Amino acid sequence: MKLSPAVLIASAVAGVIAMAGVAVAVDGRAGGAGVQAAGADVPPLAVEDFQYPQAEAAAALAARGIKLKSGDGHIVYTACGTDADPNRIEVYSHNEPNKPFCFRVTGNGGSLVVELPRVYAVRSNDYKVHVDMTVENTQVSFEVPKNEWVGVGKTADKEKRDHALVALTASK
Repeated sequence: MKLSPAVLIASAVAGVIAMAGVAVAVDGRAGGAGVQAAGADVPPLAVEDFQYPQAEAAAALAARGIKLKSGDGHIVYTACGTDADPNRIEVYSHNEPNKPFCFRVTGNGGSLVVELPRVYAVRSNDYKVHVDMTVENTQVSFEVPKNEWVGVGKTADKEKRDHALVALTASK
């Protein structure tokens, strides 16, 4: 079967339109082609808002008082466990002084926006960690080298004020 140039052109146009996200129908008749947009039948586009999954965030808030807000999905809140995990970041808060809040990093790094009051130390493993905190409406930052414990917040503050953790960024 030999296709006419008009059918080939119409099919190519329909393919470009379809790739742009508009559903089309091509009727393939020998004399030409009809193209029809199906606007109402196209489902809405999924848009990533980087919000932490609601069920997990609600569970963490109820269980431990930590607000998981948003991130790129490469730093996730996790149970600490007893094994030595090279991908784990431990955050210590005076809310639960001897029970760390643990996060697992995947890939080469990631970011997470959180709200955790009264943080005083951070432990890294195979990642460098940048810590953003607030104290009395001022943002302060700390760097945690790979495989280090660093006193942050109240521990590092001359005035011994409580600091809230607001963001973690990890990189190899």
